[in-house]
Amino acid sequence: MRNIRTLAAATYGDITRRPLYYILLFSFTVAIFGSKFLTLFSFYQEINMVREMGMATMTFWGFIIIVITSGLVVTQELEDRTAVTLLSKPIQRHDFLLGKFLGLVASLIPGILLMAGVLFLTLWMMAYAKLPMHDNELMKLVKDDGASPFGATMSVIWNQFVVKQSGVVIQGAFLSFLQVTILAAAAVSFSAFFPNVVSVAATTLVFILGNVSSYMVASVENLKVGPLTFLGRLGSYLIPNLGYFNLQMYFSEGKIISFRYLSMSFAYTALYVVAVFLVSCSLFRKREVR
Repeated sequence: MRNIRTLAAATYGDITRRPLYYILLFSFTVAIFGSKFLTLFSFYQEINMVREMGMATMTFWGFIIIVITSGLVVTQELEDRTAVTLLSKPIQRHDFLLGKFLGLVASLIPGILLMAGVLFLTLWMMAYAKLPMHDNELMKLVKDDGASPFGATMSVIWNQFVVKQSGVVIQGAFLSFLQVTILAAAAVSFSAFFPNVVSVAATTLVFILGNVSSYMVASVENLKVGPLTFLGRLGSYLIPNLGYFNLQMYFSEGKIISFRYLSMSFAYTALYVVAVFLVSCSLFRKREVR
């Protein structure tokens, strides 16, 4: 575990020190904040659209960071023979892959938290004017509940905005993090065996197929051809079903997802990541690194 922690910390520092990391983070954060200007003709659904676009932006930022940096911290070290020095020391090969994976995943956390905060701030700026905070409405709350004007104002903000929006934003950020965690496991595994171009293409393919796998399997099953149905179901087990994390209908409508669903999503992510590394680590032990 000590070797894994050391490699994870070094990988985290390597990624977060790169200017490209902050350029992409700034660009996507500005995109989230500026999305409110793209909803001028959305028929009073501005907040819902901004919230949905914000969730998708978080996921796409994580995907871009993964496909760019996984090759730099894994493939490049193997090609430059930097990994030879590490593996010649008392560091197991599975420690190398797991350390790189954990460092990559850790580097995504600050960015997702920042974008979630900006999304929450953007929603607040859009919703503030629509909150029932006029003098007559606040005075009614003061008379009915016996609260102070300040307490009535805080009650309106808490019940009408914070409770409704913060839960959805936090849950959306959590599901985005789970999705990019699966992509990070796939990217690190591909980078350990293939050149950078191939690993980027393979990770992109997993990202695309993972988001449409449910529709593809349903389409294949509708054909009612036995071999195709079998291959479709087999592919759905091998390729992660990222549709579990893309609950855009819930995000756009501001619905709170159940704790049971979040727990099942976390369990699915953990099991898939463990399965990926069981295969990749066993194969990586047999690879000749020189």
